[in-house]
Amino acid sequence: MRRFLPRFINIANLGISAKLGLIVGVLALPIAALMFVQYQQQNDAQAQAESEADGLEYVASVIPFLREVQVHRGLVQRYLNGDVNSGDNMKQTAAAADAALAALTAVDGKFGGDLGTESLVQFLNTEWPRVRDLRTSASESNDAHTTLIEEGIFELLSTVTIQSELALDPDIDSRSVILALTDSLPRLTEALSQMRSYGTAALISRKGMSATDEQKRYLTAQAGLAAAHADALERSLETAMATNPAFEEALRPIVRRSSTTRGVFSDNTNSTILNASILSGTGAEGYFLLGGSAIDLSNELLVDAQETLDAQFQSRADAAQQEFLFYGGVAAMIVAVALILAVVVSSTITRPIKHLAEVADRISLGELGVEIDVEGNNEVGQLAESLRRMQSSLRSAIERLRQRRAQAA
Repeated sequence: MRRFLPRFINIANLGISAKLGLIVGVLALPIAALMFVQYQQQNDAQAQAESEADGLEYVASVIPFLREVQVHRGLVQRYLNGDVNSGDNMKQTAAAADAALAALTAVDGKFGGDLGTESLVQFLNTEWPRVRDLRTSASESNDAHTTLIEEGIFELLSTVTIQSELALDPDIDSRSVILALTDSLPRLTEALSQMRSYGTAALISRKGMSATDEQKRYLTAQAGLAAAHADALERSLETAMATNPAFEEALRPIVRRSSTTRGVFSDNTNSTILNASILSGTGAEGYFLLGGSAIDLSNELLVDAQETLDAQFQSRADAAQQEFLFYGGVAAMIVAVALILAVVVSSTITRPIKHLAEVADRISLGELGVEIDVEGNNEVGQLAESLRRMQSSLRSAIERLRQRRAQAA
């Protein structure tokens, strides 16, 4: 064993206190290693909570821009299909989208470097002015808006969700809500927005006539997509609400309201467009507003969930910190107790041994009457008893020698 130790450590020459201290130090090494691992885990939990909170803040800044782009697409469709009264609203929505994009860009300035989203935001800043001002035809404008949403906004949401570790949230209920709000929800609102935009354009362009087969097929397809995304959204949210009372309290009211409003919008699409023999142009405004309500109420799910999710992230980070402090305190207590025991044990050994060494030294100088003040049944006590026997034997031997000298005289 000794050959594996550094040469400068000669255990044989170490004092008992040093040896006991060495033992305590060796035993403290695995405790220190475990505490380091615990510290790393606490730091990782804290870092993930902060990253997820940043990601959620980023997502919350993307949704307003998505909403304004969707509204703008619908207003452009109305305008290019003959509703000149929508021109002013179209300009106001374009300005609102500009402001939302500026806010999104500011958020990207805070987090984009870590999340790797600068190029996507640059794409939005480059493409949005072109899409905003495109007036060649209704179909080209619709395609441009849709491309901006699918290749820019959706890609941005996906990147943020992955890079901020929102998609890796360790709690199943939180992860279900996050994935629902960053994937199913935007795609649901996009399908609803396409229904609103295309349906309103049909009501205006086919006033006094029935919808064309192509319009019916497109609306039916978008309604099917909306239903599929709504089902995926609600299933994920139901899973989270069933296991987490905080989500139940925060999301249940808005889940019901948004589901009801989407149902009303879907029924209105069937009654006023798909199953109507004659389309009424006067119903275009009401249809557009009803679709907007369905979209806005669905987006409120993110607003209502954000505070609860932030609280979940912080709670998990706090729990990791408390766990580290608890185990750190226990580890420190164990090491302290070990040190105290080492000091006490060392004292109980070294003090009597030093006394016996002093006694032996005095006996060697002829003080055979020195008192040996050590008792016990352990090894030190046995050593003390051996010294007493030696002391007694020496006294007897010396006494016999004196008697012989006296007789010889």
